[in-house]
Amino acid sequence: MIRCLLICILLSGALPNTCWGLGAADVLDRVQHRYAAGDFEADFVQESHLKAMGMVDTAKGRIYFGRPGMMRWHYKTPEKYLIITDGDTVWIYRPEENQVMLGRAVDYFGSKNGADFFTKPGELSREFILELAPKELQEKDHYVLRLVPRTERPSLTELYLSISRETFDIVQTVTCNAFGDRTTIRFDRYKFEQGLSSSLFVFEIPNGAEVLRLQGE
Repeated sequence: MIRCLLICILLSGALPNTCWGLGAADVLDRVQHRYAAGDFEADFVQESHLKAMGMVDTAKGRIYFGRPGMMRWHYKTPEKYLIITDGDTVWIYRPEENQVMLGRAVDYFGSKNGADFFTKPGELSREFILELAPKELQEKDHYVLRLVPRTERPSLTELYLSISRETFDIVQTVTCNAFGDRTTIRFDRYKFEQGLSSSLFVFEIPNGAEVLRLQGE
């Protein structure tokens, strides 16, 4: 589920391409300007609605993004684990099980650009059709954009981005798949240009840990 989000989180209906003075492309341009900083971090809350199982999973943590293509998802509740990539390799570490899953970022995330989808949102139109969401979904404090993949993907049928009208931060993403599942991630407490060390995006496998190879998307 998270691999779709990591692609989607960065990409940005049925309306003309203007709403409150800005079109979808204009909003995305301002998002790109906002995220032009060298790195950033934020808190997140993730809710996964799994239709077939009739359940909702909730998780919380903090994310870190660096250039080029580096990210670190630190899940803190209800389970502690890490998803880390330096742009080439991805590690998923579950400390309670002392288990590490290891693979290529391009295989796991389904794109060679990795976190660049977040740090270079202006390039999203290459893979997604970008629109303003229908008027009834627009919010007083947020623009809402709808993105549909240009090529069919069962794991991702559409993505909605809620973007602050004041700061142009991405405050929420909603991703949907062909199975009726929906995942919502809300972001807050952004910090930009923190001078994050590149070591934050590399994982050293603990002694004695079980290492498994990740398969492609």
